Amino acid sequence: MNIILQLLAATAGSVGFGLLFHLTRTQLPLAAIGGFLSWLLYLLVNARFSDIFLATFCASLGVALYAEILARVCKAPSTPFFAISVIPLIPGSSLYYCMVSFVQARPEEAISYGEKTFSVALGIAAGMSLMWAFCDLHRKLRAHFCD
Repeated sequence: MNIILQLLAATAGSVGFGLLFHLTRTQLPLAAIGGFLSWLLYLLVNARFSDIFLATFCASLGVALYAEILARVCKAPSTPFFAISVIPLIPGSSLYYCMVSFVQARPEEAISYGEKTFSVALGIAAGMSLMWAFCDLHRKLRAHFCD
């Protein structure tokens, strides 16, 4: 039941940010599915490997691929789809607790939360960058060899 609630919350969070980003009525449900997908991938990989960086990296990689596919289908940029879909992965709580620990002069806790925040942020950036680089290379090779 806890997992279902987490997935619903991830979907609702993505819908909320989709509204803030002014996505169209056709794009909003697709971005919400992306939020669901990102958190589902995160939970599956984290349950298997118990590594927060790897889980975030794989979820970001999967969502970036999903955003690229949606961009082709909807004839729209992939960035809004990715930005909305990755919302559940953003390390808000660990960053908050890092700052609180730092302000309250608890350096060991601050470092621990800071490492977690950095790992999640790096996982998101690495997954996104790798998938976008691969898709860009694929487009260029396809244009070169199909002309």
